[in-house]
Amino acid sequence: MASGDKESQWGCPRDARCAAPKLPPDEIAKELRALPDWTLSEDGSTISRAFVAKKWSSAINFINALSEISEAANHHPDFQLTGYRSLKVDLTTHASGGLTQLDIDLAAKLDAIEVEYSPKWLKEHLAQQTAK
Repeated sequence: MASGDKESQWGCPRDARCAAPKLPPDEIAKELRALPDWTLSEDGSTISRAFVAKKWSSAINFINALSEISEAANHHPDFQLTGYRSLKVDLTTHASGGLTQLDIDLAAKLDAIEVEYSPKWLKEHLAQQTAK
């Protein structure tokens, strides 16, 4: 391995697919308590976060930060940008066929990205969080 290459905690070279162990449902539920903006898919294989940015550049700034963080982690989410500022991020470990600690760790890192939210969306989101 070249000196600049890194390995994941499972010993996989940076450019290789690596199947991390899937998390059991009880561990997923425990981890998601610390990630309130993420929702679990019905089949339990994916976590998602969606929001509306204030403007196009706010959404793109988030995507650029997501790209840097994901590249550094060698773990890449699926995302959709629609309506020029509505963003949805999906995390799953494809090589493992479900959620792994890689997804939980990346979700926490993505939550740390500063986002300029749509004021209307933020008001509605905070109201929903309070109602939970």
